[in-house]
Amino acid sequence: MPPTECNQTKFTFHPDFDIDVRSDAPRMSSDGGLLLLRQADERTGTCRWFAGCLPDARDGKRVRHNRMEQVRQRVYQIAMGYEDCNDSQELRHDPMLKTVCDRRPDDEEDSLSSQPTLSRFENAVSGRTLNQLRQHLEESYVAGLPADTHVVVLDIDGTDDETHGRQQLSFFHGFYDQYMFHPLLVFDGESGQIISALLRPGNAHAARSATPVLRGIIRRIKARFPQALIVVRADAGFCVPRLLVALEELDRELGDIDYVIGIAKNPRLLALAETTMAQAHRRYEESRRHIRHFSACSYAATTWDRERHVVIKAEHSERGENPRFVITSLAEFPPQLIYDRAYCKRGNSENFIKDLKNALAADRLSCGAFKANFFRLLLHVAAYRLMHAVRVAAAEVVPELARAQFDTLRLRLLKVAAHVTQSVRRILIRLPRVFRFAAALRAISGHLARPAPA
Repeated sequence: MPPTECNQTKFTFHPDFDIDVRSDAPRMSSDGGLLLLRQADERTGTCRWFAGCLPDARDGKRVRHNRMEQVRQRVYQIAMGYEDCNDSQELRHDPMLKTVCDRRPDDEEDSLSSQPTLSRFENAVSGRTLNQLRQHLEESYVAGLPADTHVVVLDIDGTDDETHGRQQLSFFHGFYDQYMFHPLLVFDGESGQIISALLRPGNAHAARSATPVLRGIIRRIKARFPQALIVVRADAGFCVPRLLVALEELDRELGDIDYVIGIAKNPRLLALAETTMAQAHRRYEESRRHIRHFSACSYAATTWDRERHVVIKAEHSERGENPRFVITSLAEFPPQLIYDRAYCKRGNSENFIKDLKNALAADRLSCGAFKANFFRLLLHVAAYRLMHAVRVAAAEVVPELARAQFDTLRLRLLKVAAHVTQSVRRILIRLPRVFRFAAALRAISGHLARPAPA
């Protein structure tokens, strides 16, 4: 381990003492909560199956860092807020990170992978491996569903990932007004679990690849739960004929597959909504209060082979009219119920994306090669899986953390000083005596230590 810089800093604000600060405490880490991530990893098997999908053509006699260790190092660093490979230059010597990656914390020569090693690791994957990883991501989600699952809500959405420099397949997107990648993400709308992720070129249409991705996920769910109801939710960018037709064909083949998808307004839809909008306008003029009025109609665009059921929301407020439209296969339910209880809850996926992009920095795709950036996106998805497992466990024992964002969860539970020592028989990790969430950490650890439900 390189010598630690011990430059002394002096503070003089205390009335009785001078305060000297040195960065030379031996075997200390700021990331004691890594223990929970390793427990979540053991419970979900995330890094195990991830590493199992990665071929390794290196000379085994010269390998110091196997794929399992490298996956764990990279995923754990991302979960802890160290999204850059450069961070590994210092963290490879961190005693807590070494411990959870099965290295000896007190052996200064037994370090983890360096930044160049991890960069080669990220650039070594093939397109075939990326597809296998994505498919296994979906399979592991289905395998982890409770045995009594009756309803699955699939929220599909795209997001922007701004690019810089000459990155492969970085293109300008007019809607976002920037050069970018355009990842496609699928979440479980009820639990917030991430199901699948696909990196797309920056100029990709919102619905590009959505049909085959959803088809694969739905078939996997139906193979395990033939009687389950599956509902697909999406915004208007996904209202394209090929997706609607595919979902309807799957419904005829497998049964109980529905969709609730926004549809952009156009002159024909506005004409169909004219009566409903007039009623909302009249009620607003009478009450001068925010008015929402709902109705439904049948509608077919010129490129469609038949009419479909459309929910109309006629909204009128002090800002004026705001008509919205949703196309759905759930024609038997009241329009307001469809809009409020089904479609509007799709907005939760924005919070899930915020956890992935903000808390876990999944938009930090800075490699030159497109495949390396796709692989990096999947590493961030694996970190999401672990953080989600920690949050689910926290919800069982510490209700105040049940809805915490990942960055809040990390700050309160995972970012805690730890003193790590190793003896012949054990590794001793000592956390601060004054730690606000010490009891919560113990309770969550106990919950994660239990076998996962079948």
